[in-house]
Amino acid sequence: MRFFKNKLALATVIIAFILIVIVAITAEGRTRPTAFESIIGNVVTPIQKVFFKTGEFFKNSFGTLFELKNLKSENEMLKNEITKLREENRKLYQMALENNRLRALLNFKEANPQYEYIVANITGKDPGNWFDMFTIDKGSKHNIEVNDSVITGQGLVGRVIEVGPNYSKVLSIIDERSSVSIIVNRTRDTGIVSGSVDSQLFAIMPLESDIVKGDDIITSDFSTFEKGLYIGKVESVERQERKLQKIVKIRTSVDFKRLEEVFVIKKAKITD
Repeated sequence: MRFFKNKLALATVIIAFILIVIVAITAEGRTRPTAFESIIGNVVTPIQKVFFKTGEFFKNSFGTLFELKNLKSENEMLKNEITKLREENRKLYQMALENNRLRALLNFKEANPQYEYIVANITGKDPGNWFDMFTIDKGSKHNIEVNDSVITGQGLVGRVIEVGPNYSKVLSIIDERSSVSIIVNRTRDTGIVSGSVDSQLFAIMPLESDIVKGDDIITSDFSTFEKGLYIGKVESVERQERKLQKIVKIRTSVDFKRLEEVFVIKKAKITD
């Protein structure tokens, strides 16, 4: 047993010596490998290549997964930002529209101090796209009466036909049941304007009346409305020789599809 132990120790010393020699030779700056190193290299290199490519694959795969996760998170964040910006833009747009409507009402009020003005919001309307007839949130408690004129800053809307304590119903001038006595502002010719089933506005004028496309139309003294309220512009004129009249189509100044708030006007009380 002692003999074998001595032999094992000797073999260990010899192998260690050989390794030291190999390291020493390698450290001297050789540029060509030995035959033994070549054999080892030929065996190890393909294995190293497989492990390297496998490591790169997993590295790239996990890297791509992390990138996709980050991109998804960033995409969600951007979607939320876009939604917020759209909502803010919508609110700003609505505020701008409201500001324009109120400015027009204010300008009309300043230009017509002879009236008392009651601001009212529209709370309901008949089915359909047009405001042929609608309800407002002011009534007899607010001094509103039947036949009071209803306007916006752009012009005449209609008249009050029914009054409750806290509401009123308004018949617009484009309703087929409505008729308004008018004047051509340029020539002072008179006529009658009526609504139609398709919410258009037409006037019947004497054949000899001087009226052309582009003329401004306002209310006359002979109407239930206040005098001089703006209605709109002449869009077309059709002569009917046999009936001795002209059919005039008028484009209203008020957008009857987008009404929200109106003014009910009354003659201002004169105080001494």
